[in-house]
Amino acid sequence: MNVKRTSNAVQGVLLASVLTAVSGAPDLAMSGTRLMTISLAAQTPAVVVGPNLRVGPGQFNEPWIAASPDNPDFLIAVTQTGGMSFPDPTMALTLSTRSNAAFVSRNGGVSWEPIALPGDEPGAFDPMVVPGPDGRMWILYCYVGANTMGGLLPDQPVRSNGTIMVWSTDDEGATWEGPARLRSPVPPDHARIAADWSDGPHRGRLYVVWNDVRDSFIRDDFQLFLHTLDDGGNTVSEPKLLATIPGGKLVATEPVVLSDGALLVTFYQYFFPLTDEKNARMPFFTMRSEDGGETFTEPEVAFRVGNHSWPYAQTEMTSAFTLPIVAWDRTGGEHGDNIYIVWDQVSGGTSDIWFRRSTDGGRSWSGQMRLNDNDPPAPGAPLDDRMIPVVEVNRDGVVGVAWYDRRRDKTRRCWELYFTSSSDGGETFAANVPVASAPSCPPPTHAPVARVHNVAADPDVKDLTEEEIAKMDLVQRMTIQMAEQSRNARAQYFGDLGHARLEVSFDNARGNQPGHYLGLAGDANGAFHPLWISRRNGIDELFATTVEIATEPPAAPAGEETDITGELLVVAGPVVYDAAGGTATVDVQLRNVSDAVVHGPVRLRAVGGAGGEWSFEGRMGSHDRLPPGGLSEPVKVELETGPGTDATLDFRIYGRVGP
Repeated sequence: MNVKRTSNAVQGVLLASVLTAVSGAPDLAMSGTRLMTISLAAQTPAVVVGPNLRVGPGQFNEPWIAASPDNPDFLIAVTQTGGMSFPDPTMALTLSTRSNAAFVSRNGGVSWEPIALPGDEPGAFDPMVVPGPDGRMWILYCYVGANTMGGLLPDQPVRSNGTIMVWSTDDEGATWEGPARLRSPVPPDHARIAADWSDGPHRGRLYVVWNDVRDSFIRDDFQLFLHTLDDGGNTVSEPKLLATIPGGKLVATEPVVLSDGALLVTFYQYFFPLTDEKNARMPFFTMRSEDGGETFTEPEVAFRVGNHSWPYAQTEMTSAFTLPIVAWDRTGGEHGDNIYIVWDQVSGGTSDIWFRRSTDGGRSWSGQMRLNDNDPPAPGAPLDDRMIPVVEVNRDGVVGVAWYDRRRDKTRRCWELYFTSSSDGGETFAANVPVASAPSCPPPTHAPVARVHNVAADPDVKDLTEEEIAKMDLVQRMTIQMAEQSRNARAQYFGDLGHARLEVSFDNARGNQPGHYLGLAGDANGAFHPLWISRRNGIDELFATTVEIATEPPAAPAGEETDITGELLVVAGPVVYDAAGGTATVDVQLRNVSDAVVHGPVRLRAVGGAGGEWSFEGRMGSHDRLPPGGLSEPVKVELETGPGTDATLDFRIYGRVGP
């Protein structure tokens, strides 16, 4: 049975609220207040996507990645461990077991190896990695402490204060310095870091901005803090209180250090519960320091962003909220010092990716521009959800944006990674390009939820007074207020229906997310490296690829395919043995060990009497090619075998080799 997702009246209300949030409000400090859609005519680059390669075994969420500014082969990836899309119901009781993981690649992302940071402890979350000048790269972890969870996690190391730890390497991961321990007098959350690349007196300084987890000291009063690190992390400042703003939680976003050494601190504010109507217009703040973080201007509202999630679905999407991501152009080129911000925001039946830029160091901002170029959903179709964008600038000043997108799944349950770019400083963007070679879907047996619109009043709903609610702690208040907000939002959703209704909804499958951010880095050759979570194998695994921006698509060499067995290294992966069927299935990948590009179609063919052929079409990137050193995605090769009986496959590989 199909049910109508939103009435026209409700769509109009939601759309009006979003338009109000982004148009000409008196407190919007920006140059222009217009809504814009992207212009595609000005840019038609050839986007060359490489094979999607798994970084390492296990489940992960919230990844971030950075590339060496000097060596295009050296990359560092960090991530939280554990799948977050479909967590165990007891996860809230096991937060202490969470941790972070770090990986390095020394061949441009073809292969990765895990690294153990000295002094790392259990309880890590919100990892980040950034490059600094003079070859140094930095890793940051936040840690759950006793004060973070109110003493509910007795197995944690004793920390009277919250903890943030920072490591650095100046020899491409051969050795690590640290950890530098940043004292946080209140529980820390979502620490963000930036390095000073300027030629000023603070070159090499690291700035760490973070917010408190909850209103620890004064109810409904939230704080933002700053640390500075110098001398390779050997000199760490005491925490500086930057801002105290009541009413809603402050969340640090990425700080920016401009070419003149000026520091721009950015953050936004969201409100409890997530269904609060104020979240349709969340303020995004900026603060500026011209003296290395000693003094700052007062926080200013630069603009406002809207809610990530549909209000009536918030009980199924309780961890879903907008998280703006900030990047800046440190190339010194034509668009040097431009600052770019992306976020996702709902309107009616769709969720869009939005973009703003500043060309004057964050003093003023453009109107917001929609980056996704898909058609809106048809009336009555499932809500079209895209989420969690990330933005980066490569060495050539090209702006890259990636995000999770559900447009190609009619049920809107599966998502893929999408990408777009701008070569003119964010004036226009190119057409959206899918990056993922396979969709990420919830488990096929993941059940929907049931929602009921009743005509009768619920006698179990307690009508608490404001005085009673005020005596509760934050978690209790959030629970009570979110339930009330959700009831009100659903009443608006059903509108003047006039009768009762039972609705079965898969919103819980759409709302489950792999964390609140993903990764994107630009390397020393100008290639982008997305790092994201993919469920293609049924769990939240960590994947990476390359995205190159070219003026024209690469051309394959002419001529017939030839035997290229000597140009490719065959890598055998895990084996799945089916005793009943008498088969062994092997994951097989191809690695180009020649000095030329291998072009498809590439086929592995059995020789002798075995027979059989396996194609690598769709496993060698968007243009069916493997550059020197490149590794394909796996193809499953099935061999007949039996209990205790070996199997062999004699083969040759055919394709074309060219420039």
